[in-house]
Amino acid sequence: MEITTAQAVLIVFLMAAVPTLEIWISIPAGLALGLDPFTAAAVSVLGNFLPVAVLGLGFERLRSWYRSRFPESKRRPPGRARRRFDRIWDRYGLPAVALTAPATLGTHMVIVIVMSAGTRAAPALAWMALGLLAWAAMIAAAAALGMAYLWL
Repeated sequence: MEITTAQAVLIVFLMAAVPTLEIWISIPAGLALGLDPFTAAAVSVLGNFLPVAVLGLGFERLRSWYRSRFPESKRRPPGRARRRFDRIWDRYGLPAVALTAPATLGTHMVIVIVMSAGTRAAPALAWMALGLLAWAAMIAAAAALGMAYLWL
């Protein structure tokens, strides 16, 4: 059974949306399905970013609802672990965490962590998109070179 380009694009998009597969598997799979490296990377980034954006924006709405329902005066003070996290967060910040997200915990997990830290959705999603684009370009280039080497 021959897979059409539209079917390959859909498969790559859905693979990229799955948290454990993400762009590390979807880009090489797209190349194996016959997509060119640019298309495989673009579809993978889009497939990975859309669920991350939904998570980020949904988390921001949930957080604003929670803050309106439970004022700060009724919340307990931060514990030792939260104070340690805050020190690390102040040192490295959003750019470092978001740019390394595709290579560390994955974009889905990192957006939840970043949003839990109190970051607004817009800057978090912008940095996540930048990190996804950079990693997708590197993965697509490496996968294309690897496949060219194998098919010599």
